[in-house]
Amino acid sequence: MSTELDVEVLEEEHVSSPVAKDLLERFVKKLEATSGTTTMLIHRTIEYLSKFSKLDVSGAKALDRELQAFNLKPETRVMIVNICPSTLDELRTLLVLEERTIDTEEAEKILDIVYKYCIK
Repeated sequence: MSTELDVEVLEEEHVSSPVAKDLLERFVKKLEATSGTTTMLIHRTIEYLSKFSKLDVSGAKALDRELQAFNLKPETRVMIVNICPSTLDELRTLLVLEERTIDTEEAEKILDIVYKYCIK
């Protein structure tokens, strides 16, 4: 049985999987404190995000902040945080949404930052 949630969308923003997981977990805590029930979809979404997130929320936010220096679109930054590319070819695949060409030197700088957070 599904439960309808009475919510209003106030803003829309591109967020990485770890950030989405954190937001959903906080939402569930508030929801359970007030009404005591959540939906199975929310729990399955949190489970999925837990399984496939490569960073914790603080690492994801820090990586995103550093990527902002490259003037990348939010959706590109989110894909980089979610996938944690390890090669230039992988990174270039994620840069296709950019309206400009990222030269190899800049792409390598981006990878260096990604390595700092994703490659342990």
